[in-house]
Amino acid sequence: MAPLRKKTADEYRVPSLSEISADHASLIAKQIELQTRYGELNTERGLLRREIEVAKAAGGKHPSLAVAELLGDETEASVAGLSKKLREVASEMANIEAAQEILRRRTDEARDAASKLVCTAVMPEYRRRLGLLCEAARALEAARQEHDALLDQLDAEDVRKDYLRVVVPHFMGDRRDGRVSQFLREVKETHDV
Repeated sequence: MAPLRKKTADEYRVPSLSEISADHASLIAKQIELQTRYGELNTERGLLRREIEVAKAAGGKHPSLAVAELLGDETEASVAGLSKKLREVASEMANIEAAQEILRRRTDEARDAASKLVCTAVMPEYRRRLGLLCEAARALEAARQEHDALLDQLDAEDVRKDYLRVVVPHFMGDRRDGRVSQFLREVKETHDV
């Protein structure tokens, strides 16, 4: 296995969407806040359901919340009180779900805008690296042409190449218009590097 490449101090770093866009950052923070609150409510809902089951199992008839108040019973621990609290929690959870859907759409829009800013900032470095890749591709193409020229000379002399154990670079595609030349053409059309 090849050793892992060590990161140097001056290595290029792409800025995150949140670093480049305060709008995106605030939407992500709001998403986290809502997810946290939803988790808390979900836990509370589970506890309330268990408390309701225990309260129902503990005794006969369960007066409504208004009747429990008139009798002076503890309304918080009553089934009616717990059920009311459960409905409030469920309602708040539904509101958060609706807010999260709207937030997802807004975050997608902010992501698009922030992505454009990141790409604009990264473009010079991208073009530099693409240029290096093209140089290497051109060198690979030239090396293949030299390799093929030697094989062509052997063919012209009717030499059996079995003794060379020739390796043909099939990964490059056709020798006249292979993958490397197609790649270079695409780069020229899109970036003129």
